[in-house]
Amino acid sequence: MAVIGADKVMRKLSKLERRVKQEVDAGNRKSGEELVRTAKVLIPVGEDVHKDGHERDKITGTQNPDGSYLVDFGPKSKVIEGDRGPRAFVNPALKVLRKRRLNRAKRAVNKAVKESFRG
Repeated sequence: MAVIGADKVMRKLSKLERRVKQEVDAGNRKSGEELVRTAKVLIPVGEDVHKDGHERDKITGTQNPDGSYLVDFGPKSKVIEGDRGPRAFVNPALKVLRKRRLNRAKRAVNKAVKESFRG
């Protein structure tokens, strides 16, 4: 028994994986850049050695070839010598953007599915 239109659906499904990866990678990059900006705003400036805000320059982000985005919060984000307290700017930055990052990923997948099956 042959299914009418099965070949068309299979072609669309084969494009889906590539499109989902492209959209999610773009969403990861955007979320990572937003996380870097937020962390730079939240980092305590008065506690750095020179009191000039140079610690903000050490917060960086890079997109990896696999599409993930790596954020380096710099030396101020380390928990030092047994003090397991909250990290002053890392945890708040992650918490503030958690819902936005998740929704951005969901929208990216939905967009890829719609584009894949539209044309």
